[in-house]
Amino acid sequence: APGLILDSVQSLVTWYRKGEIVSSEPQSKQMRQWIGHINNVQRHEFSLVVLERMRQLGWKAERELTLGQILQRPLLEKYGDVDVLAWNPATGRVLAIECKDLQTHTTLGEVAEQLTDFRGTIRNGEPDRLKVHLDRLDLLKANDAAVAKFLKINVAAQIEGHLVFRNPVPMTFAWDQMADRIHLSLFDELDLI
Repeated sequence: APGLILDSVQSLVTWYRKGEIVSSEPQSKQMRQWIGHINNVQRHEFSLVVLERMRQLGWKAERELTLGQILQRPLLEKYGDVDVLAWNPATGRVLAIECKDLQTHTTLGEVAEQLTDFRGTIRNGEPDRLKVHLDRLDLLKANDAAVAKFLKINVAAQIEGHLVFRNPVPMTFAWDQMADRIHLSLFDELDLI
């Protein structure tokens, strides 16, 4: 039993240090701030990696643009930012990329939780992690002319949503229901976009 206790304590400390504790668990204000901070740092680092890779692949790309910047007008709602916006001026393809660097889940409960977080629905009165990106994507598509103007594209903008994960995730195996709305890719597959 001492080995189990040691493993449990080490796992708990590691999860808190990496910001991988489930947000529904009770936490102090300071711990919620830490988890928010460390997750923001990780998201920022991964979006930079994706940005550089898209540029290497020949795309024009910018990161962390707000919809207000792109549409060049103030918005009543907060939509967050587009992690990476990549475009090809010749073809008009515009990729709104959401970058996710998630921990690897191994238990059935962890896998189920991650699948639940990426269903594209409202849960407990809040949009899940996919719904937030889908709402941004819908607004961009509804304003495709403004997007083309912002990016200085002279052809019609063809806006696509992409969700890029650093590592394999359970959603890869359950994506049929969302495949018509958003593409799911792993970082190693960006050259296939």
